[in-house]
Amino acid sequence: MTIDDLALTLHPELGCRTAIHLLECFGSAEAVFAASAGELVRRAELKPALARSLCRREYHQAAERELAFCERNRIRPVAAGDESYPRRLLECADYPHVIYLKGGPELSGGHWLSVVGTRKATPYGQKMCDRLIGELSALFPDLVVVSGLAYGIDVAAHRAAMQHGVRTVAVLGHPLTHIYPQAHTETARRIVSLGGTLISEYPSTARPDKAGFVQRNRLIAGLSDGTVIVESAVRGGSLITADMAGGYHREVMAVPGRVGDRCAEGTNALIRSLKAQMVCSGADIAEILGWEAPAPSGKAVGQSLFAETGPLAPSVGNESAGATGAAYREAVLPDSVAASAAGDGRVASLRGLLGDDPVSLDELSIRSGIAVAELPALLLELELAGRICALPGNLYMKN
Repeated sequence: MTIDDLALTLHPELGCRTAIHLLECFGSAEAVFAASAGELVRRAELKPALARSLCRREYHQAAERELAFCERNRIRPVAAGDESYPRRLLECADYPHVIYLKGGPELSGGHWLSVVGTRKATPYGQKMCDRLIGELSALFPDLVVVSGLAYGIDVAAHRAAMQHGVRTVAVLGHPLTHIYPQAHTETARRIVSLGGTLISEYPSTARPDKAGFVQRNRLIAGLSDGTVIVESAVRGGSLITADMAGGYHREVMAVPGRVGDRCAEGTNALIRSLKAQMVCSGADIAEILGWEAPAPSGKAVGQSLFAETGPLAPSVGNESAGATGAAYREAVLPDSVAASAAGDGRVASLRGLLGDDPVSLDELSIRSGIAVAELPALLLELELAGRICALPGNLYMKN
């Protein structure tokens, strides 16, 4: 990866598809920046203003700062041309040219499975997560479980993978300067210390927003051979991941649930509409994906992997048990980002309206005079800055 690769992705007017198009036209990021404005317009059909902006190399200083930040915090930026870039992602039409990694180095070998679902997981959903991953880990010691570190099924999948001695990858919808939700900071630390990886496509300067969490779903879908949905409401966010996986021609699977259960409406609908194949066991998943189990002796090899793997990222991996999000931020969060929540008067006023008792969005809207639709983005800044805690049910309290 080069400074040119980073600069290409930091330009705010270049989305993933435009960056890919430029690379297809010119062969490399270096060649893109070496081209004249006329060549960029003629060969890549860029607008003249954008072409001139690229020729001025406006974002190379920002790229150098980003690279320095990554080096200080043991974050590895990886470009699509690098050997360590996940090969499955390259098969997706909208893959990000640069991704940021914290943790284990290997992102291509093994049997990769994405497991996602509702944030309001039931005991049944959590049990099925553990069962499926446990059965698969016994068959495939090189299993890699991918999810999004969210509440509910996501974090249950990560924890089940670690419990059963296989690697897990958490895809974040925001920069690696934060862990969201903050309550999962210790889980993120364990993922890295056990040889897993945190992945984001966002540089340290990106501001978190809702769109990022939707965008990360395509990475969850694109990293794996298949995606399993374990519990989802009929309009659950995990159904977006299912659609994306189907769009990438990956296998989509769903765990059936009891008729009448809200958390089963989405998965049952996927199965009924033939958008997902029903799975009830690890063997079902292996059969659908065409995975053939290795010799039994492979399990011992998989277990020894973690015995030999030490902390790879002290800023996360060396947290003591029970460490808070504040301790994590002290290690990796620059002051400019940590202070951003204080820069908006509305954000500061919201912090003052929260106390020790949980408060709903509706109540906060009444107290603050801020529209309900605007509150989640403002509250997200406060949570990422460690000022407040988000609780299930869209409730908030001071930290």
